[in-house]
Amino acid sequence: MICMQLPVWLPADWYGKTLPGGTVTDLAWVIRIRDDFAHWVLDLRHEHPAVVALLDQHVAAVRHAIRSLGEQVNPAALLGYLIGFWDGAQEKGWRAPEPGQALDFATLRMTAVCLMLDPAPVS
Repeated sequence: MICMQLPVWLPADWYGKTLPGGTVTDLAWVIRIRDDFAHWVLDLRHEHPAVVALLDQHVAAVRHAIRSLGEQVNPAALLGYLIGFWDGAQEKGWRAPEPGQALDFATLRMTAVCLMLDPAPVS
């Protein structure tokens, strides 16, 4: 399944090192979000083309938000964005949806960041 794998873009010797935006141990956030809901949202892409379009819009918005801060869009910046977004959503009472529930803004935004953190498919 696309979202259940640990991202492979970080060499094993990076774990525990500090990067701009946090430590590599912050990958636990990505794994948690993927396990909670992002994996089934991404699976919906194959059944519902509108989900692909919505995720594309969120990916573009995340890129714009990070670049508007003068940052490069890279794994460290994406992790920082994801953790901050998750914290903000939790503070406002947001809870991860269950399969079959409506996809809200926060769900789509965090799923888009998970998608951006996935390694490129091998051809």
